[in-house]
Amino acid sequence: MSLTAVVGGRQVRASWTYLDGLPGLNSHVDAWLLATLDKAVAAASPYGGRYRPGMALNASPSQVPSLTVTAEPVLAGGTVVLFREKARDTGADGKITESSETFTVDTVSGEVRRAVELLRPEALDGIRSRVSGVPADIAAPAAKQPAPTDVVLGPAGELQVATVQGPSRRAGITTIPASDAEAMLNDAGRKVLAQLRSPAVTLPATAPALRHVNCDLVPCAALTYDDGPDAKTTPQLLTILQDQNAQATFFMTGANAAAHPATARQVADAGHAIGNHTYSHPYLTKLTPAAVKSEMDRTDAAIRAATGSSPPLMRPPYGAADAMVQAAVGKPLIIWAVDSLDWQSKNPALFVPKVLREITPGAVVLMHDVDPTTIAGQQELVTSLQTQGYQLVTVPQLFEGTPLLPGHVYRSRPERK
Repeated sequence: MSLTAVVGGRQVRASWTYLDGLPGLNSHVDAWLLATLDKAVAAASPYGGRYRPGMALNASPSQVPSLTVTAEPVLAGGTVVLFREKARDTGADGKITESSETFTVDTVSGEVRRAVELLRPEALDGIRSRVSGVPADIAAPAAKQPAPTDVVLGPAGELQVATVQGPSRRAGITTIPASDAEAMLNDAGRKVLAQLRSPAVTLPATAPALRHVNCDLVPCAALTYDDGPDAKTTPQLLTILQDQNAQATFFMTGANAAAHPATARQVADAGHAIGNHTYSHPYLTKLTPAAVKSEMDRTDAAIRAATGSSPPLMRPPYGAADAMVQAAVGKPLIIWAVDSLDWQSKNPALFVPKVLREITPGAVVLMHDVDPTTIAGQQELVTSLQTQGYQLVTVPQLFEGTPLLPGHVYRSRPERK
């Protein structure tokens, strides 16, 4: 993934890689990126503050960014991938400061280790001596010297230790040959080396709807579509979303899921999220609790029969929900932050600009995939949002890291505190 943001008048460029299905790795990358961006925000303001995804909207890249951060894999073998996190900061005086750290992730266990954790503690003085060129017996006490942070264990068994000498000085690389490096590895390091020598790389497979996106980092929005599926219009929408690499959420009625099971299955197979929108689209506030539960259960059954699984989310028709409805539905209620009113205007020239005016990072947007006029505006809407910098994600992706509780109402992702 990549990001361009303007922070306090300074430009930040970031690029990073997730390995889906490895939450430990992805959380590690997210935490480092957010900490780096928070530091940039705090440095630009006497009042401090935190990075917000809105800083990345319409942030046009300049020729010379002030801060570049990357978190990318540099080596892989067997079940091990080695990553490097690197920050390069250009100050107002033109001086450049760099920092970097490497770590490994096991793609089977999910365990994340800093590269220095692959080394025997008693070997660190020898490594420092080789890097500095100062014999270990006359070097400063080890407690006063930082441990190396950027260490790459090559498949041949050699160690490459990167050092950053400070502002306006370039990083250097010290290579320790395998004949010497082997004795510096601990048990974990030897196991990693054995994996790196394997020619094949084992990575977990993940469905599109489960791919990791951190909406505290990048501006996200969840496009949601009610009342389908429709055998004609819903497949047209799926084609647009696929072509634009966008994910969405479909709140289906049980009646339409039962009438068009192949289309419901097509939505699920494309990796989009599905929610329960009741069976017959009634005002739930006018029903008894038993009738609300019946609407929910019949719809769950219809969607389960079509797709193989029950939807974990629901949306009350017309957004009508009171305490009784919230208690009876048994699922989180996903309302919306932006109502396109596509059903009312039936005119893309009206509802597309309305969404673009009102949308903010973290918003849930309401539309309907049963209206041909809605479908007619989706290409323009999706393209415009992506051009602004939005990642278009499913509701579960939008709220990743935020528990969605049964009976609670949600309209947008809460800001990071």
